Amino acid sequence: MYTEFMGLSDLEKRALNTSMFKAYDIRTRSSELTPTLSRRLVRAVGRYFLEVLKVSAVVVGRDARLAAPALLEHAVDIFAEMGLHVLVNPLQISTSQFYFSCMQNPHAAAVMFTASHNPGEYIGLKLMAPQMQTLAMGNGPLGGIGCIREFYIEDKSAKAPSLVRGKVIIKRYLDQFIEYSMKLAKVERDTLSGVSILTDYLCGAAGTETTEALGLLGCNLRVRNLVPDGNFPVGDPNPIVQKSIQPTWDLMRKEAFDFGFAFDGDGDRMDIMNSKGQQLAPSFNLSLLVPEITEYFKGVYDSGFFAGSQPGGWKPHMYYDVKANPLSVVDQAQKGIGVHVIRNGHSFIKEALRQNLKNQFLVASEESAHYYMNFPYDLHDFSQGFAATENTLYFTLLTAKMWASNPKAYDDAFILQDQIYREREWPCHFFKEDLMEPVMLEVERAFASKGLSVFKHMEDGSSLDATLMRMGLPELID
Repeated sequence: MYTEFMGLSDLEKRALNTSMFKAYDIRTRSSELTPTLSRRLVRAVGRYFLEVLKVSAVVVGRDARLAAPALLEHAVDIFAEMGLHVLVNPLQISTSQFYFSCMQNPHAAAVMFTASHNPGEYIGLKLMAPQMQTLAMGNGPLGGIGCIREFYIEDKSAKAPSLVRGKVIIKRYLDQFIEYSMKLAKVERDTLSGVSILTDYLCGAAGTETTEALGLLGCNLRVRNLVPDGNFPVGDPNPIVQKSIQPTWDLMRKEAFDFGFAFDGDGDRMDIMNSKGQQLAPSFNLSLLVPEITEYFKGVYDSGFFAGSQPGGWKPHMYYDVKANPLSVVDQAQKGIGVHVIRNGHSFIKEALRQNLKNQFLVASEESAHYYMNFPYDLHDFSQGFAATENTLYFTLLTAKMWASNPKAYDDAFILQDQIYREREWPCHFFKEDLMEPVMLEVERAFASKGLSVFKHMEDGSSLDATLMRMGLPELID
């Protein structure tokens, strides 16, 4: 499916902005996605939905980015014109709420217009096939985003199954989303009464659901940057960027909060802070949540859902980020769950969880503050299946419950985290790309000469898309 792309000249690629087709999504500066190219892109996506996925409906949504409304308007009009039924909430929502909307319409394809944590001048598309299958470059029927790129270059009309215009149907799931997340986290109204929490939404889209849900729990809540604003006046909507989050750290230290949360632009990243404004890495937080998660899935196991899929009975597993603090991985393993390293990439992790659900692979996290799990479509009927996706609200509520009930466990986690020095993100930019590989190989050899073990593959033999080096820890931790 790459013939058309490879046949383009560099000038043609720049004119069509083909660099927006990334490994895991479609993303570009909004200034480089003109109205003409926007419509062309939406037509290509619609053609993929009709001809490859063969769906009759599509769920569409958008976050608070300034470029998102125009793209959503194009999608509503063009998809309907192509004969697709369009299920839409025209207001800004978080990506997690969007995913929940998709769970309510599992036979539809889906598009979310967002650029996640990136600076405000960016816009993008997150795409899904039916049954919550994430589309990426090379992932999905006929290569997923790679096929959409080919259709975009060809710019041919789709073969619509009908000349009848599709219906546009408003679908809003905020209340159901909050109720679902609270029930799954096993939290009820006023159960966290008096717990003091600071939240910072960085002017993104997660504020409504999170503030309402924590309010229902009775929390003494202080909110910052609640109102969605695509100008992102307080800085890039990324809780890892110090300039954006520093005022919240300072406020945490100044006033008496039990703990705090910070979210990115589309609300699928959740960072947590203690009363000193110190961030706890997601891998350590997930380690504290694992007992609750495995207890829930033990009930799923007892219902017979996993029957016959794996010999040896109840043996839950999880994935951990290749960048995770090794002490957190050891701690996770000590909680009675099998731990397995996985490469980065939202679509890759979700697909691994989806494919290995029956082997009792339950949950995962990335150090970027993304959390993933196999979520039940129906809380009362496991036979309806599970969706490998993100629900940041659920993880927020579960974290709040666990921290409020056992603050010492979090104090201990911070102590454990501080035993190894690390940076969350340590970017290294090469002005000459041809230097990157030899420099990285030189670094690898230097560490290997000091006795570190070098790992480049996951347990199944596939590439880690990274180089993991360890001293004193085996490849497999149990």
